[in-house]
Amino acid sequence: MKIQLWSIGKENDAYIRDGIAVFQKRLQHYTDFELKLIPTVKQAASLSVPELKKAEARMILDMLQPQDYLLALDEHGKMHTTLQLADFLQQRANAGTRQLIILIGGAFGIDSSLLERAQLKMSLSPLTFPHQLVRLIMTEQIYRAYTVLNREKYHHQ
Repeated sequence: MKIQLWSIGKENDAYIRDGIAVFQKRLQHYTDFELKLIPTVKQAASLSVPELKKAEARMILDMLQPQDYLLALDEHGKMHTTLQLADFLQQRANAGTRQLIILIGGAFGIDSSLLERAQLKMSLSPLTFPHQLVRLIMTEQIYRAYTVLNREKYHHQ
């Protein structure tokens, strides 16, 4: 199964980029993982928030393939433990999912049309995090989930 972490926004700061690189390298042992940065919509500043969210949704919906499994990170989604995330990844692999897309939306969240397309909506926390930090957190959590599945000592219970 290929896992892609899609995120709308700017390039990562050096400390985030370095952290992600550490976990991307570790993930190579378990799965095909890629971070895909999606540029912000052109003239975003001239759009209202609903217009911007709709424009981002159209762009992402055009990028998705019909068979892609979409997990949207959304503040109203269900929270999962690391063990539940590991179980989810195993279930997706067992179901024959070829490509899992984990989406970090834009600055104002994810449009309802895109949330309707998502097979799973997940929240990391009731707290608000910068998008760059969420990229690092999710990359680490995916790595951690794979160490759980492989019964390695990285995760402690």
